[in-house]
Amino acid sequence: MSAQASIPNIRIFPLLGYVEEALKRAEYHPDDQGVFIGKVPECPGFFAQGNTRKEAEQNLRDVIEGNLLLALQLGFEIPPIKGITIQYVETNATQYK
Repeated sequence: MSAQASIPNIRIFPLLGYVEEALKRAEYHPDDQGVFIGKVPECPGFFAQGNTRKEAEQNLRDVIEGNLLLALQLGFEIPPIKGITIQYVETNATQYK
């Protein structure tokens, strides 16, 4: 009995470089309650909050890393960020016996 399993396309990019570049592009502002909101405008879903700007930045780093890992696991698109090249490598189906 044999089963076929398809290996997803591989994406190659500098994960830490991506996170750092996203954080450079982040915008922070306090809301009406004084809570700091941080977001990366060109990346949907990359937003977080904190009681201080530093806490918002730390939380935003966690959100970016988590979103990237989830996108890689589930095969979702990774939002493009200027200066970071994402290389897509096609793979072939592998057959197991």
